Amino acid sequence: DGLASGAWRSKWQGQDAGELTEGGASDDTVDGPSGSGETSLDCHDAHPNADSPDMLHVVFASDISQSEGVQASVASVVSSAASPDELTIHIMVQVSSLAGFKERFAIRPECQGTVTETGVLVEVHGIDPKLIERAVAKVPNSIKQERGAIDTVENFARFYMHLILERAVVIYLDADTIVQADLGLLRKELIASGKTIGFVARKSEVRMDKFLRKPKGCSAQLGASWKSLYSLPAYNVGVFAVNLQRWKEQRVAERVEDLVAQHNRCGGKLWVGGSQPPLLLAFLNLKEGEAKDYIVFDAAWNYGDLGWRKNIPVSKLTSKKVLHWNGNKKPWNPDGLYRDVWLPHRQRFNTLLKPYGATVEGPAGALAPPASPAQSKVAAKVKSSKVLVTTTLSVEELAARAACPSVQLLDEWGSDSITGQKCRMGKSYGCPASGHGGVYAKDGCFGLFSVSDKATVCGRSQQECAAGVVPKPSSSCGLMILTTYFTTKKDWQRGKFAKPSYSKLQKLYQTTAQNGLNVSVVYDQLPDDLIAKYTSDRFHFVQVDLNDFDKRYGVNDVRYFFFERLLRENKDWEHIFIVDAFDVRVPMNPCPGIQKDKLYVGGEQDKLNGHPWMKARFSKMGGKYNTWYKTKVDNKMKILNCGITGGHRKVMQRLFGSMIKVLQDPALSARKKDEDINLNMAALNFIVYTEFEGQFINGQPLHSVYKRFQTKRKDVWFVHK
Repeated sequence: DGLASGAWRSKWQGQDAGELTEGGASDDTVDGPSGSGETSLDCHDAHPNADSPDMLHVVFASDISQSEGVQASVASVVSSAASPDELTIHIMVQVSSLAGFKERFAIRPECQGTVTETGVLVEVHGIDPKLIERAVAKVPNSIKQERGAIDTVENFARFYMHLILERAVVIYLDADTIVQADLGLLRKELIASGKTIGFVARKSEVRMDKFLRKPKGCSAQLGASWKSLYSLPAYNVGVFAVNLQRWKEQRVAERVEDLVAQHNRCGGKLWVGGSQPPLLLAFLNLKEGEAKDYIVFDAAWNYGDLGWRKNIPVSKLTSKKVLHWNGNKKPWNPDGLYRDVWLPHRQRFNTLLKPYGATVEGPAGALAPPASPAQSKVAAKVKSSKVLVTTTLSVEELAARAACPSVQLLDEWGSDSITGQKCRMGKSYGCPASGHGGVYAKDGCFGLFSVSDKATVCGRSQQECAAGVVPKPSSSCGLMILTTYFTTKKDWQRGKFAKPSYSKLQKLYQTTAQNGLNVSVVYDQLPDDLIAKYTSDRFHFVQVDLNDFDKRYGVNDVRYFFFERLLRENKDWEHIFIVDAFDVRVPMNPCPGIQKDKLYVGGEQDKLNGHPWMKARFSKMGGKYNTWYKTKVDNKMKILNCGITGGHRKVMQRLFGSMIKVLQDPALSARKKDEDINLNMAALNFIVYTEFEGQFINGQPLHSVYKRFQTKRKDVWFVHK
């Protein structure tokens, strides 16, 4: 592509203040447990599902003047994604804009990215303009006045996405878009086609004669007659999907560069439209006998002209999958069109994209633009000794306020000036009726608040209470919730060591405390101050030695050996639930609904049969396990998830015994090869479907829909991602 890929990436990403190494690995890369080469920097940039075959990569290229648009578009991508924790956002910006974008996304200056509380990884990549100047096409001033700055470096950076994501299938979006459907559908369709790129059809057909110009006195070698070129379709490339592995193999960037070079030699007179014509010509101008290497998506995936056409009924926009403000009237500008459609997404940015451990005030300059007159029903401020940031209430929140006039809605972010405790928007810091709205806070931020967007819930009785008072459980059944936090052994599934972090335990701590539930965290090595912060009468830490069991067991497998031992040692544990520490919340006390003869196990939406990840795990197990998977698993069987399992102690003793028997089976293929791999997911599915048939429960009321981030649900025992 004109430059060696590795060198290009090193220059691209090495401009960061953190002196990122070639390929983008920052100085905080974890190469060992605490005290063995790891630095103290915690960028929170390790994606928990980095190895997922379904990871969705979405790319933006923007300058700082469009940052408001990027924030709104990113928020819309997240809210529309089927699996936000399998989503990575990449933002390509000029080096001069790096600091500004990192500040807006609350990324530390020395880091390249951060994982948000919704599980989304956001990375900002710096562009050296000199490295892509060969692809920047000249645009006449008259066209720029009509259509905006379409000749910016960022507008042409999309041609070089393969240099930061060499093999990924990605979705590219312009900054002036709002997404209203799962972009993963485009990814799947492109992969199934085997083609390099997927364009989006226009709602009304446009031909290349609107863009191409036959210049006088300049000979262009385009390989086709002007008549045939004029008749080619002209797709808008503000939204497209691309297989970057094929892009690189087909040397598309070089084809684009050649076209741009001819355009510039002709004084910028071969076409109008900036970066769109060369990209389209690279794929549409086929040689005789050459098969097309693109597909075309439905027009609903790029519903455009919102930046200049003034007569589009707003009601028509709700059914479209991607809205596009191409044109000069961008929605973040005072004279922008259809601002009422765009603004709610920008206002949701700070809650959807909140990074782990970020202060609630957010980065400087991160406030949403002012609301339009139709939306300026501002929330009342909570009168207290707090520093407040006012936000605009949604229609649902306004309805809830009207229905419950006696209940105060916490519609602002605040920092208690006395205790320093951070109050988060969307959380109650009082002591509400058990299981309904609100989160218990250990220090500060207490009072009478409700933040539900459902009037039927916010009307429930509330009580004011003092800080430090833990609500008593409404029902007790000898329940112990078990989880693990191992830091001295690499998680083979994710390829990294877990770092000690206060924020990772926060949601589990708060939601179990709210319901008066007991938790034991099994750990190997954690800082004393972290343990002291969370230890209470109901939240305990139990230290273990990972060397007690076979070193070949991964961190997700070895936990069952420790859980079985703890269950034998604690006869008063009548019921046990195992949960993932970082991914699970507990909005309800399970005790009233537990059936003693049932096993409770988490479930996913995907089918077990043929799932690539599960298929690979059963292959690693081999023998009778793989035979069962190939011959007995049918399309009705869904994937069962180890992130939530529980039941009466006798049921759990039976499960633990079976799990240990399978995990230490010497006939396992992975054990024979000493492979570093976790097998607990495959083992659990085999055991439950073969030994607990008709005796297990998943779905409601046990858990929410997996990976839908239904964090406001109060009608299930556990929310899993």
